[in-house]
Amino acid sequence: MSTPLSHAYIISSADTQLREEKSLELSMGLLCEKGGSSPCMKCSQCKNALGGTNPDLITISRKTDDKGRQRRELLVDQIREMSSDSWVRPQAADKKVYIISDADTMNQAAQNAALKLLEEPAAYAVFILLVSSAAALLPTVRSRCVEINLRGEEKREENPLAREYIALAEKGDRAGLCSFCSHCEELSSQELSELLISIQIRLCDIIAFREKSSLNRASAFRLSSLCRLSQEYLRMNVGAKHILGLICVQTIETP
Repeated sequence: MSTPLSHAYIISSADTQLREEKSLELSMGLLCEKGGSSPCMKCSQCKNALGGTNPDLITISRKTDDKGRQRRELLVDQIREMSSDSWVRPQAADKKVYIISDADTMNQAAQNAALKLLEEPAAYAVFILLVSSAAALLPTVRSRCVEINLRGEEKREENPLAREYIALAEKGDRAGLCSFCSHCEELSSQELSELLISIQIRLCDIIAFREKSSLNRASAFRLSSLCRLSQEYLRMNVGAKHILGLICVQTIETP
């Protein structure tokens, strides 16, 4: 069932990763140049959103203190800053999407500021509130949002091949990578496409510092671009063996 169009959504789940993945999927669908309910994964808006570089996709999260510890609450000043920024038109897309992480940590002052924003938003602004439980939000805030409860959905299983690929890239293991790519030649086109998407999701987490990795952001961006190129070739019916050969050669940079 497709998600109803709205200017505001609440995504609730006890699983942080599941909330973030759903918000990214929803954001890409909203920003996608093709329109429709699902992201095309081909246009610049989708690619930039997946790579963490879309200027019209903004994440609001709890600040850290001078010791690097995350604060307990989202501050009212952060919501007010977001409100002001939301009236600046999108840079490239038709919409401007704000993901509010841990929205259930907003205190009442912050929620009241959010309520005012949700009551009178800019026409192009969309707000996605991520919560472990929507019950922590004011009823008036909830009433202005489409609620997406992921409690009944299965957690997306991590693709072990994606994890293996990232590990090989981190170690710079060329021999292991050759063996990995050779093994993946047995995958169907659909399975290879799903693997490339899973790798990109992992890379997106690394780029956004949601996942620790010895890969730097520049390397993660480069590998994300390599995955997108591989997906393009796959859509053009280039053989899996040739695509995996490209991945094998270009994953690890030559010193």
